[in-house]
Amino acid sequence: MRWHHEHTRQRAHAVIGRWRSRLRCRFRGRSGVGRWLAVGLAFLFVSVVPLHAPQFAAAESAEAHVVVISIDGLVPEYYRNPDRYGLKIPTLRRLRNEGAFADGVIGVYPSVTYPSHTAIVTGARPRDHGIYFNRLFEEPTAPQTGRWYWWASAIRSDTLWAAARRAGRRTAAISWPVTVDAEIDHNIPEIFDPRAAQSGPPAWQLVAQYARPAGLVEEILRAVEKPDALEDDDLRAEAAVYLLKRFRPHLLLVHLIQLDSVQHRTGPHSKEAYAELEKQDARLARILEAIGQAGLQERTTVAIVSDHGFMPVEREFHPGVVLAQAGLVRFDSDGRIVEWRAAVWSNGGSAAILLRDPSDEETRQTVRRLFDEWVRRPGSPLLRVIEAEELERWGAAPTAAFFLEAADFCAFGGDYRGEAVRPARPTYRGTHGYLPDRPQMFASLILWGRGVRRGARAPVVNMTDIAPTLAALLGVELKAPAYSRPIAAFLEQSPAEPTSRAHVSSASVPMAQILSARSPRVSSQMRERVLRASP
Repeated sequence: MRWHHEHTRQRAHAVIGRWRSRLRCRFRGRSGVGRWLAVGLAFLFVSVVPLHAPQFAAAESAEAHVVVISIDGLVPEYYRNPDRYGLKIPTLRRLRNEGAFADGVIGVYPSVTYPSHTAIVTGARPRDHGIYFNRLFEEPTAPQTGRWYWWASAIRSDTLWAAARRAGRRTAAISWPVTVDAEIDHNIPEIFDPRAAQSGPPAWQLVAQYARPAGLVEEILRAVEKPDALEDDDLRAEAAVYLLKRFRPHLLLVHLIQLDSVQHRTGPHSKEAYAELEKQDARLARILEAIGQAGLQERTTVAIVSDHGFMPVEREFHPGVVLAQAGLVRFDSDGRIVEWRAAVWSNGGSAAILLRDPSDEETRQTVRRLFDEWVRRPGSPLLRVIEAEELERWGAAPTAAFFLEAADFCAFGGDYRGEAVRPARPTYRGTHGYLPDRPQMFASLILWGRGVRRGARAPVVNMTDIAPTLAALLGVELKAPAYSRPIAAFLEQSPAEPTSRAHVSSASVPMAQILSARSPRVSSQMRERVLRASP
């Protein structure tokens, strides 16, 4: 309603201004009383002219609405070839057939949830938007709290919700990463206690403390039938339904999580993953139905996105064990780390190596030699060591001395003791975090509805191009980096070149330059497809 009152106030001032002008002409040269009479008549006119619902409805009918639904871990192969896997996903199939879609989305590095979701709403890479990993780095000698990048204040780039707010649009978000204390009108952020249950009523009680406005979670739970019997993503979908009908936000961000959780436990393309995807499809149907019930279908664009793909896991590699065996990490008699010169920050398929003293060149060279030797081993779990220059091109964390990239079917762990290479745990059969140009890591994108070119298809697009595309569809100005731009092939009307592009460092370059410089794992055919889709 904030926009409603602001819009009405602006119209009132405009009407008053016009009538003051007209009446001033009639009373020109007369006394101050006459001039005040002009103002009074103008206010009287405003009081009897209906400036509320008719004007609001007429103005809103011309406005765009965008609903972004992230299905965490959605592999594009699922919606590209549902019949191959016997998937019953009529909603995703409909959106794909009636809208525009990409065969794959090249994301950011590491290809994990929080950096990726921040890229989706900013158009920036981690080095620019400031969300380097899922979890904040904690020195190995410090207490390990498991804190994630929950607070929106950590984001250094412009966001879609900030752009919408500047344009006077209503905004809402449900479980979107990095949104605690974000300037979003109706916000249920993602936050959890890493040491406690992350689902069910206890988890929602914690979320309720950070929701804005206060009492929003309780309000939604009262409106939902038997909330305690619902799975968490069912509650998220019902929250989206409620917000759409009650507040009709111009921008709604929804993060559905359970497909990712299932694929971590059972791997991609498992029967459990297929079953969960079919549940997600039903949740999408509920949200689409609510868009229609809210009277927004003709002016809404729906974006289905994901943050990364998935890799099956058979082995785990713990680089910290290698560092400890080389004397770069030391323990006390109780097995606690008391000294370190190099540390590992694992991200599933990748691991950042951080130095206690970034200027310690001796340690840097020692670490490099250690892992180069592992790369050369037959059947090594380590594919390659990624140097700072290449990390700059990917826009990855500037705090890392190196990144380690795992081989296929291998993932990194964070232990400093025990065996360096181990069989994967029975409950850990899938992961992500690898370089985003590996086809298994491709994320997803489907656009449907207002402003979308029906039937458009792209082989590969860049994740950093999603935010400016959504901004164009929403009709707001996003201060995006120069390397991100709207996906013109997906839009009915080609957007005008944005007038404001944020300054970015020379290290931020188009994806085509990255792929021309490297990507030995991508076939020549795939590289050609990526280069054609890149700016």
